[in-house]
Amino acid sequence: MKQINTTKSRANDVIVDKKGKDRYDKVRILCWVMTTPANHETKALAVKETWGPRCNVLLFMSSANDTKLPAIGLPVGEGREELWGKTREAFRYVWERYQDEVDWFFKADDDTYVIVENLRYFLSGFNTLKPSYFGNKFKTLVDNGFISGGAGYALSKEATRRFVTIGYHNESLCRKDHGGAEDVEMGYCMQNLNVSAMDTRDSQGRARFFTFAAESHYFPGEIYSGDYWYWDYMYYPPTQGRNCCSDSTISFHYIDQRTMYILDLFFYQIRPFGLVDNRPAIPEPPPDVNLTAPRWFAPPMPTTSPPPTTITTTTKSTTTLKPNTTTSQTTLKPNITSKTSAPGITKKVEAQKTVASNNTTKNTNTTKKTDIA
Repeated sequence: MKQINTTKSRANDVIVDKKGKDRYDKVRILCWVMTTPANHETKALAVKETWGPRCNVLLFMSSANDTKLPAIGLPVGEGREELWGKTREAFRYVWERYQDEVDWFFKADDDTYVIVENLRYFLSGFNTLKPSYFGNKFKTLVDNGFISGGAGYALSKEATRRFVTIGYHNESLCRKDHGGAEDVEMGYCMQNLNVSAMDTRDSQGRARFFTFAAESHYFPGEIYSGDYWYWDYMYYPPTQGRNCCSDSTISFHYIDQRTMYILDLFFYQIRPFGLVDNRPAIPEPPPDVNLTAPRWFAPPMPTTSPPPTTITTTTKSTTTLKPNTTTSQTTLKPNITSKTSAPGITKKVEAQKTVASNNTTKNTNTTKKTDIA
């Protein structure tokens, strides 16, 4: 009990103005965190001691009961092949017990960092009685697109009702066994239940939910089709640099335990003096709020070197101009080594360098590999 009280006091250290308090009562969010017994005292504990208590209800879903965290033991095994089963059982659990106490049901991983106030602010512009769900939207595999699991996603009350009371029991609508990629299976299920995967960008087209850590979106490197699976999955065009992220950003994924505490320090304890929040009381709608925008496709990767150019000289001889090979350049790629919630894909992304000397070009590429399990 002492540890739980300490956690609550840390969350209450944040001073929230009247608008924030009113929204806390009007936009009630249940957050359930997918975890595993091996992470109860590490990653899950970090969530509990940082962003978790800012939800109206916080629950940890595992395969084993843990009264200390606490965690709820669901009737599923562990491993990536069980994530869909754990998701099915978790949503059933929270709906049957909390449907009258909250308005939104948010799923996150134990390595997801969430700015709950921004989640609440964003959701305040939508009606939870409409069938919709929100997160980082991908365009592949599911006709209407699906929401990436790692960055977290929020289901409206109506979407959750349909999932638990209709889809859970009908395997023609939603997969009934525990196999399959969690977010893809949820995408199929939501589509079959006529639940819309929504655009969650801000009015300037900047994302709010992020599949990777912040630095990977701030410094993504070159964006080409076929170069990295993420660019081929994105439903909307990504932004980068200072324009990478909305000022009402909601989540980042692949956040280790130590970074979880550092982010919380910067977001909630260190406050520049004199800053004014000019955001409207209700967020402006996303660019594709009506879901009519065409899917974005990354541009094709250019050839590694241009073809030689031939020109005619005054002596009727020809001179072949070769590409300049005396310069060297470095192309930054996302510094990511991770497993994503997309269907069993693992990628390593490293820097690619082109080094040239003595008019002889030697390309040394460290090529990312995709293993589809």
